[in-house]
Parts: sequence; C-alpha cells; structure tokens
Amino acid sequence: MADSHDIAQQGPSADEVRDLVAFVDKTAWWLDDCLSIPGTRFRFGLDSIVGLIPVGGDVLALGVSALTLTRAARAGVPRGVLFRMARNVALDFGGGLIPGLGDVFDAVFKSHRRNFELLRKEYAPMLAPLKPRRQAPLWLRLAGAIGVAAISYGLWTYFRQGT
Repeated sequence: MADSHDIAQQGPSADEVRDLVAFVDKTAWWLDDCLSIPGTRFRFGLDSIVGLIPVGGDVLALGVSALTLTRAARAGVPRGVLFRMARNVALDFGGGLIPGLGDVFDAVFKSHRRNFELLRKEYAPMLAPLKPRRQAPLWLRLAGAIGVAAISYGLWTYFRQGT
C-alpha cells in the first residue's frame, strides 16, 4: 500500500489538473483579458482597474494570486512551476505598486495569464483543447468604460486646478 508521500510524488490526477487549469484560465481572463480598447487588439482586465486604488487594489489582486498558488500547491504542481508562478505574482505585485506606471504594468505584464500558460505547458498532454474566451458581458464593458472616464475626469479636474 502506498503511503501519502508516494502519492504526493505522483502529482495531480487528470481531473485535478483540468479543474486547476480551468480555474486559473477563468481567473486570468477576468483579471487580465476581459476588457479591450475598441479598435485595437489590446486586452486588459479587472486587475488593471482595481489597481487604480492605491496599494489596496494591488493587495486585492495579490490575494487572488495567493489563492491560485495555494490551489496549485494543493493539487501537487511541481515546485519549479510553483516557483515560476510565485515569481510572476511577486513581479506583478511589485510592479503594480509603482505610482502612475503600476497600472500600465499590470495591463501589460498579465501575471495571471502567464501562470495559466505555465500550467498549460506543464500539463498539455492531460488537457483537452481549450475553447477561446468570449468577450466580457456588455454591462462589464460599460462599467469599465464609465469607471475609466470618471477616473480620467477626476484626474483632469485635479491637475487643472493645480495650474
């Protein structure tokens, strides 16, 4: 009979891998890809929007990333992959803290999508081909546009009064 150490060495089952990869893919879509700039192919997600909240937005995204890393570790993802995933999270968090440029960094770096790609490459033989993601719901696109417009107007008003 195999003890728990032997089972841990075998790695995750195919069902665990599919569940984990689906979770990370959905998380990456919402946080890194669910919105786009009309007329361009550039996509960004809620990570860039909540990152506009100084420090708090980055801490919120870090919490989601920590959940992803915890699920990956519990599923038995190899340590090397976990290390690369954690490095992506640390770079995303650190880059997101840079005043002004942090939000642009979040939109471009896409740590959640990078972590999905790491898992997809690690477990490619166990995964069925993935369906392409659809666009974000209209309500979310409108809310994002209104939020960006409101923040832009607030910044414009603030800096206009200062001159």
